[in-house]
Amino acid sequence: MSILHTVNKSAFTHQTLSECLSVCGSGHSILFIEDGVYGATNRSPCRETIEALQNLDVQFYVLDAAIEARGIKNLLIQEVHIASDEEFVDLVVQHTAVQSWF
Repeated sequence: MSILHTVNKSAFTHQTLSECLSVCGSGHSILFIEDGVYGATNRSPCRETIEALQNLDVQFYVLDAAIEARGIKNLLIQEVHIASDEEFVDLVVQHTAVQSWF
């Protein structure tokens, strides 16, 4: 089963992202939204785990509007894809389930 996980809490103030990462496996995707986008930066406390999961075929995305609003586009971890609102919808359709981490 492919699952799209959405994370909206900052990894610097909540454990939401680390909890999400602990259940991710091959074929899963994570979309960072709202303050969750801070978890996709190269300063994230979860950076090493994200990089390890990228090697296990977990895909990572950030919502374009959220990173633009926070001015962090140049701080993203390599291989984290930037997704538009339309691509967000496509990701939902492409996966068999969506798990929101709030």
